[in-house]
Amino acid sequence: MGFFKKIDKVFAASETFNLMERTEVDIEIEENIKKVGINKFAESEYGDLYLRVNELGGFLILETIMVSATNLKSKKGTILTFTSGSEVLKLESDENKIESDFSNAVKKSITKIDYNISIEEADNFKEEKYDEVRFEINGNEILFSVLTS
Repeated sequence: MGFFKKIDKVFAASETFNLMERTEVDIEIEENIKKVGINKFAESEYGDLYLRVNELGGFLILETIMVSATNLKSKKGTILTFTSGSEVLKLESDENKIESDFSNAVKKSITKIDYNISIEEADNFKEEKYDEVRFEINGNEILFSVLTS
């Protein structure tokens, strides 16, 4: 993809997703999410991405929570792409129906999405391996920067 196409995608995304103004409430939200064992993995101007690897019914899943200012909804599912240099891990949501829970009290949307993963893919999250995460929904995308410890 050419440089100008990337810039166009960023500007197009900014029209679809609302910028997230961070407040003291975000610290409280983050602490509540941490209490259930899910840590912040990445952030962008549009939201924060939390994740953890978990086992459910004998299968491994990547549980994600996105906190954003945009109420997300899709009947086509989502794609989460992790990249580091030339290495790419692309995951499709395990359900097609995606819908945020919006809180009028804090003016934030909480979107929970699970992705099925293999043992090898789960091992990738045990160490700081990725630089960025691309979240795609309904043909739009958010680019997240991975946090380092």
